Amino acid sequence: MNCNLLNFIIIFKVLRNPIMKNIITVVVRLLVLASPLLLNDVYLPLVPKDATKLNLVLDVLVYIGWQSTLLYVAYEAGWFSWSNLGINLKHAGQWLWGIVLFACVFAAYTGITIALLYAKKKYGITIESFWYFPLPKWSGVCVFLYVLYLSVTAGIYEEIIYRGIAIHQLKTLTSNTCILVLASTLLFVAIHWSMGPGTWIEAGLWGALWAYLYIKTHSLLPIMIAHFLYDVASIYGLHEAIAHSIGL
Repeated sequence: MNCNLLNFIIIFKVLRNPIMKNIITVVVRLLVLASPLLLNDVYLPLVPKDATKLNLVLDVLVYIGWQSTLLYVAYEAGWFSWSNLGINLKHAGQWLWGIVLFACVFAAYTGITIALLYAKKKYGITIESFWYFPLPKWSGVCVFLYVLYLSVTAGIYEEIIYRGIAIHQLKTLTSNTCILVLASTLLFVAIHWSMGPGTWIEAGLWGALWAYLYIKTHSLLPIMIAHFLYDVASIYGLHEAIAHSIGL
């Protein structure tokens, strides 16, 4: 039998396997949901650093428009339901837990920043990281609104997609916590692919932590709050300001 025909038959049989079909379905769904941010990193490096208004327009179109459309399609297609996500706005304890979680994560991030700056100062070791939304030279209120927009949208969209929906989809394949955390974290790191190893490590650490907490608590709201507050603090550079205050 022709080798190409034999290979085709083998591939066809593998693809018809119910388990493989489920895996392919989930992978395709996750890639579709991640497509806006995977492609986002293609054009962001090309946008001039001082073109803040252009960045905002593109962000609204891609981050808000495209992702909202995909969320609507995913919801209508039955890929998830809002009740699965564990977003209870009326539960005061979840808001408080989100603030506590942020404080713990930010303290750890500040410690890591201090260690990295010390390694850079003492040994010349650096880990490259890129950020495409530097603080613009606007008035204080406008800058705050700019940071608020970036942080709120990231806290909402990224947690719903890369923790909520991703883990809900992955649970149709396995209940293994390690696999769920690893797979959702790899997807979260992938959407930051052009931002350098420093950002990959950061996204990997907190992505894994938030995925684990979501799996164990079945509550997304505290993680969304922690993510939002974390982004506000990091965009303003509070972790670096603390490190610089001790001479680093």
